Amino acid sequence: VGRLQRQLYGRLYRVLLVGPDGSTARLRYAEPKRILMLPLDSSSLPEAERKARLRRHFPSKPKAKEEETFQGIDLSTYKQFWKK
Repeated sequence: VGRLQRQLYGRLYRVLLVGPDGSTARLRYAEPKRILMLPLDSSSLPEAERKARLRRHFPSKPKAKEEETFQGIDLSTYKQFWKK
């Protein structure tokens, strides 16, 4: 049991490359993936579609939740669960 002392391994996997216009090509890639998609040039899109894509990629941050306090809880209702 040992490790190979190579920088690059010989195994290449068949991958489908999809261009921004929808064209496809088969190629060999070092990682086992089924589809590689090339990025779409956002400067060529209409303004509304570009903003919609940005909203999908960077969703709004979740709002902070209020922390629960134990002041409104009656502890005597849970007395049956305590060990004696």
